Amino acid sequence: MEDKRTCGCESCQNKLPFDLPTEIIEATIEGNLVIFAGAGISTETKKIFKDTLYEDILAELKEKPENELDFPSLMSLFCNTTINGRQKLLQTIKYRFDYCHQFQELYSQASEFHKELSSIYHIKSIVTTNWDDFFERESGAIPIVIPEDFAFHNLPGRKVYKIHGSISNYGSIIATKEDYDKCYKQLNRGIIGSYLKTILATKTVVFIGYSFRDYDFIRIYNYLKKELKEILPHCYIVTTNPEIDKNFKTNMTIINTDGAYFISAIREHLESSKLLFPKDNIDNIYFLKQKHYTIHEETSALITEKRIANTIYCALYQDGISHAFSYLMYHADSGLSFYPHKIFNSIDSYAEIRKLKVKAKNYPDVAYIDGYIQGLQAILFSEEDLENFPFWYLYGYGPIEDKNDFEDSVNKNEIFHKAAENFAQKTFKEILNGESDLVIHHRPFI
Repeated sequence: MEDKRTCGCESCQNKLPFDLPTEIIEATIEGNLVIFAGAGISTETKKIFKDTLYEDILAELKEKPENELDFPSLMSLFCNTTINGRQKLLQTIKYRFDYCHQFQELYSQASEFHKELSSIYHIKSIVTTNWDDFFERESGAIPIVIPEDFAFHNLPGRKVYKIHGSISNYGSIIATKEDYDKCYKQLNRGIIGSYLKTILATKTVVFIGYSFRDYDFIRIYNYLKKELKEILPHCYIVTTNPEIDKNFKTNMTIINTDGAYFISAIREHLESSKLLFPKDNIDNIYFLKQKHYTIHEETSALITEKRIANTIYCALYQDGISHAFSYLMYHADSGLSFYPHKIFNSIDSYAEIRKLKVKAKNYPDVAYIDGYIQGLQAILFSEEDLENFPFWYLYGYGPIEDKNDFEDSVNKNEIFHKAAENFAQKTFKEILNGESDLVIHHRPFI
């Protein structure tokens, strides 16, 4: 990957050039890449807050420890020597996340990695020691926090295994030494720990957001070595920390670069291999969605003015487009909207349903499906194609790119499908005769 250090800021300076290992690409394509995410890709970096949580808690202690303590030992000292210590610790944690959320600048920086990962549909499993909910918010991940959550691990979609708890359930947060000891005992014998050992023994593992001095990393890696022994897979660690502990060199490849930049390199490779649609294409969907509002209002007005069947079918077609856009926008954070296999399968499925609707002479549903298929295909559009998007439609003729062509046909009352015309004349009789001002709308069901 080429050098992207384009300015002097910390973010760009960490975009160090590196070679993307073939094993990581192959594992990603096969759905076998597992990301271990640490605090370095969340709020606990100097680019987010001036001080880390560790430094905040240390400053709150009336009597400072003589020697430097690891993270959980410091949290234990604070909780044990401060009145209502546990409560105050959780309040401090909540305050930091609330502060981050209320300023878009901070939130955008803290969630940069999660947004970058979101569009890569192939990455299905994330294990994190972080408490934030950024993977849920930005990457469409289903959180697995407590054993009861494991009932949902077979649901389709991305999962994030939050082995140190979550801010969505403050009682689950693992912070003190006592919490850590209890946590790893539960992992040793619990269902989540058993599942983690299974996937880690069979997948390609990449640690991102950790350093070799990171307590979480050391604890996790030692846990894996103890539990997996000789079947411990070769791991990768993506880090900008130059201090490399010799104890980790034997079974690990170090990639010295920024975490979000590393993920962007994977996406770039998948895009160039036509395994993902370009991420920027979702911006085109938002643009077309805004444009659709005006065009759909114009079509609704045309129904009232002209009172002919083709304007009704056009409105139903545009409903299909709108709902397809909503589908793509909603599924963008899970990466599904960028995954050609899923999109093309959906288009093929709707094409089969269309055949049944044609056979049943359900012309409104046919028009709606034509719009939905056209809307799904919009994710393939480049920015240069946007002006030619077919917002208009004539039953029996099909999608139309030029508004003037559509209106000319409407003004001439051209009929391209007599059966559909007769169906509309009977079904929408009151509207076409001017006896009703009901708004034509197709709900998102067929």
